Amino acid sequence: MKVSLVLRRLVAGLAALGLAACTPGPAPAGGPGGSQGRIRADVEQMARDFLEHRPMQPFVHDMPLTGAYFWQAEFARYMEPEMGRVVGYKTGGHDPGPGFAVFPPGGIRGTILEGMLRPSGSAVALHETRRGFLEADFAVRVGDESINEAVTDLEILAGLDAVIPFAEVPDPYYEETGRTINGTIVANMGSRFSFLGEPVPLAPTTESLERLNRFTFAVHDEHGTEIERGSIAGWFEPIRVVRWIRDELRQSGTRLEPGQVLSLGNIGIMRQLHEGSPRGPAYRSDAFTLSYYGLGDTPASVTIRVNRGAGGT
Repeated sequence: MKVSLVLRRLVAGLAALGLAACTPGPAPAGGPGGSQGRIRADVEQMARDFLEHRPMQPFVHDMPLTGAYFWQAEFARYMEPEMGRVVGYKTGGHDPGPGFAVFPPGGIRGTILEGMLRPSGSAVALHETRRGFLEADFAVRVGDESINEAVTDLEILAGLDAVIPFAEVPDPYYEETGRTINGTIVANMGSRFSFLGEPVPLAPTTESLERLNRFTFAVHDEHGTEIERGSIAGWFEPIRVVRWIRDELRQSGTRLEPGQVLSLGNIGIMRQLHEGSPRGPAYRSDAFTLSYYGLGDTPASVTIRVNRGAGGT
């Protein structure tokens, strides 16, 4: 696969920084019926199942959210040989719509691994996921370490250097029963692939902040036919979500680094890849192009192509 200039620069920059997954501290105590060894074995099995496209078993261990996030870091560490190091973070559950029963009420965070990243215009084959769906998202890139101490919205904005057109293919492939909030955290929300378009530079100005809070977006198919459109207004305020994920990470002893990508969550346009999904019919088009309007002088976009060839399921 030919990798775009933006992705090459991103990966090269992260490699130069020597970024790696956060090294967790001492493991928190397990809950009733589970020793540390059993929990570790279960998390390792979940990672193997995810990588090998088998349904992940329920995570039945009772523990506080801090414990679940510890094991999420271990889950990422088990996947690192195949999926690469942590190159960013993601969040969800900050939109005004109905909440997800398997998300913590205040929002959920996860990690973005280097091997998840694909450049705009590349394809996802149907056989690469089992419960995959196309999701319109929104991401920003950390530009300066000052973001870790930033107080005002403009100071946080000054710690970012770009909007990244961003769409995802999550793959929440779990056994049919027993899915829990802790299990969703540990399994990193079933994150499989992330697609990146060309960055849109950000300036630390009131005008940029206003643009972030009012841009519109739409998804089109390969023929330019509109699938759906919307507005960030009334969905979530991007800088507020950046602040949330910054604070969440800081509480766990993790600081943001320049070059990291922060996915701020879905913006309401999702389409299923597979037949028989309880979430709706399968997407029939061969491309899913998400475009943002109002962030700059011209639209910014990212495209996921759908490969329905041999090997698809």
